[in-house]
Amino acid sequence: MSKRELTVCGGTDVGVHREQNQDAFAIVDLASGRVSRSCVRTEVSVEQPGLLLVVCDGMGGPPAGDVAARVAATTIKDELAAAKDEVVAEPTVALERAVHGANDAILQEADAHPEERGMGTTCTAAVFSPEGVSVAQVGDSRAYLFREGKLFPLTRDQTMAEQFVDRGILRQSQVNGFPFRHVLSQALGTKPGVKPVMTSVDLKQSDRIVICSDGLHGPVDEAAISTILSATPEPREATQRLIEAALGAGGPDNVTVVVADCGRLSDN
Repeated sequence: MSKRELTVCGGTDVGVHREQNQDAFAIVDLASGRVSRSCVRTEVSVEQPGLLLVVCDGMGGPPAGDVAARVAATTIKDELAAAKDEVVAEPTVALERAVHGANDAILQEADAHPEERGMGTTCTAAVFSPEGVSVAQVGDSRAYLFREGKLFPLTRDQTMAEQFVDRGILRQSQVNGFPFRHVLSQALGTKPGVKPVMTSVDLKQSDRIVICSDGLHGPVDEAAISTILSATPEPREATQRLIEAALGAGGPDNVTVVVADCGRLSDN
């Protein structure tokens, strides 16, 4: 039986210019259902559903963005915890279904509470197995793979700016100066149909997975993120330093970061 040790830490901060934190994150051992809000060390085996990481960024303009983020994270956790064997056999399929379930749950919440209508959230979620990780993204919260000192994006922002790049209207170098670069092309809870973008990658010992809201990758560029990850071998310190970097760069938004370190793969 293959096993992988994972060490995970997460953190969130309201930022400098926001009065309310509408981000949410979860670190979930799917075998036990245990949810952590700090640091955990766990083993994922081929006989267990795995470890789930979720970062959601509630939409700041519409009402109840924090509710949408919380409903999304909770629904994904509950659906994957209930799926069990399917998560082991087909983690990407199970994760995609759970994200669709989260979208439905937010819409149902808004129907039950009209004052919350218009709420929405980004969502980036990852399910770990001993050999790899499956990632689902809706919106612009990001996932990165940090391997051998280099940072590799596992997601691509689902925004108006990136759509314009695809159509040749903008060059990639113009995105940061585009005034509507943060306008999302899709988010959970804003319409009945949602198309999560799915990515899977094999893992190696010493790999590091980072999931973050745009409160980090907005004010802090990827070169600075990579430098911090290189200089901080412990996930707890890396999480803290990344959040501090976002605050030091002006902290324009809520910032949430989850860092997962991959230990050795063993056969028992």
